[in-house]
Amino acid sequence: MRDPKTRWLRGGMWLLLVSTPWAGVYAAPGSVRDLARMSGETERLSVEVGPKVVQIVTQGVKVTGAGEDQPAGILIAERGCGSGFFVSAGGYLFTNAHVVANATRIKVLVQPSGKTSLVEYAGTLVGVDADNDLALLKIAVQSVPFFDLSRRAEARQGELVLAYGSPLGLSQSATFGMVSAVDRQLTADDPRSFIQTDAPINPGNSGGPLVDLNGALLGINTLILSQSGGNEGVGLAAPREVIERAYAGLREGGTVARPRLGIEPRSLTADLIAGLKLKARQGVLVEDVLPFGAGASAGVLPGDVLVALNGAAIHNIRELYRAETGLTAGKEAELTVMRGENLRLLRITPVPARESAPVLAPGVTEKDNLVFRLGVYGATLTPEIVSGLGGLREGHGVLVLGLAGTGLAGQNVIAPGDVVHEVNGQAVDGVEELRTALAGIEEGAPLVVQIERGGMHSYVTPGGTSGNEHMPKKASFVY
Repeated sequence: MRDPKTRWLRGGMWLLLVSTPWAGVYAAPGSVRDLARMSGETERLSVEVGPKVVQIVTQGVKVTGAGEDQPAGILIAERGCGSGFFVSAGGYLFTNAHVVANATRIKVLVQPSGKTSLVEYAGTLVGVDADNDLALLKIAVQSVPFFDLSRRAEARQGELVLAYGSPLGLSQSATFGMVSAVDRQLTADDPRSFIQTDAPINPGNSGGPLVDLNGALLGINTLILSQSGGNEGVGLAAPREVIERAYAGLREGGTVARPRLGIEPRSLTADLIAGLKLKARQGVLVEDVLPFGAGASAGVLPGDVLVALNGAAIHNIRELYRAETGLTAGKEAELTVMRGENLRLLRITPVPARESAPVLAPGVTEKDNLVFRLGVYGATLTPEIVSGLGGLREGHGVLVLGLAGTGLAGQNVIAPGDVVHEVNGQAVDGVEELRTALAGIEEGAPLVVQIERGGMHSYVTPGGTSGNEHMPKKASFVY
């Protein structure tokens, strides 16, 4: 005789099955037809989306590291592979900036509608939005299917989605999953937010589209969080609205001229509030103010807590970043700060962002410019360089011309256009002084580099941790 409790458990399990969305597979033959209809819809979707998606193959240079076939520090040719998608009939397409970083040649492989073979085109880099890891390319075609960026589509947690691209170089691949989360930040001080998905994303998917079941663009697949370097179910895509905002500026001028307030923001933490005896419990701390910049002219001081911009409450850096995108350079805005126990209303006139230095200048050599420890090419500041850059706070240091290889793009805390002033508190006046200072620091020892970016000083720790112990040890961009 069966145990009554066992019968109840089995009955309960059967009831659970028939109450789930997939229960029809067990409960009624008609549900198989429902699955077949769903399969037919995803097939139809792939036929529609496929011609809008491209494979991108790049040729560039990199510096070999320890453990590779070549001795470490050797400048060698490198081939990269990523994905992209059309946003206009005239051949404009988006990919990630790290896919084409330092590329000397860009090939775009297109699969025309109804065809199985790929057609190769030469890709031209139109512009880069480094803040959001976006790059706009152009190929010479008359008319191609494309994603309409004005078509509104917002990701919802639990929504079923598909990711398209060229994982591991396998073009025209599609994977299926769901939206795991929206508005995902990697760190509290990162102004960007991502769509998190468990649709399998691997190296080669970078720059490909994430779409909903209606074929509408939700975002651009950008990176994965992984312990192994491959898919572990945590993929991140930049949202569609970020691409839409960047498109016009990149197409017209090759850059996104976001207005700047001339301040260095920092998210409030319990330690900062207690240690600095701040009265504000929410907002953004002003760490530094650019001399003669917009914030300085408005009367903003280091230690102020920014709590509102144009009447909209600011709780964190992400909200500040979004509010800044709505400002117009040269048009006055209202800034509310808390200074001590008092709220102050300031008038601030944002200024255009300063253009970054060229990614890689002609004549750069490994011997004269490579700083292997930091993975960058640098140039000693001269009066001519300082004059050309304009507005540098200090006239000594090393200008970062570019990263030593596409694999470092987006992962190196130092970026092209930065100026290195100090290493562990020791001032550096040129490339040789920088190399000497780095050589005196043992591998594994603390390394703190002071950089100037956009006129603001900050400290970075190449190879250090982010302080987010709950995050996986490896956050990888997918190529």
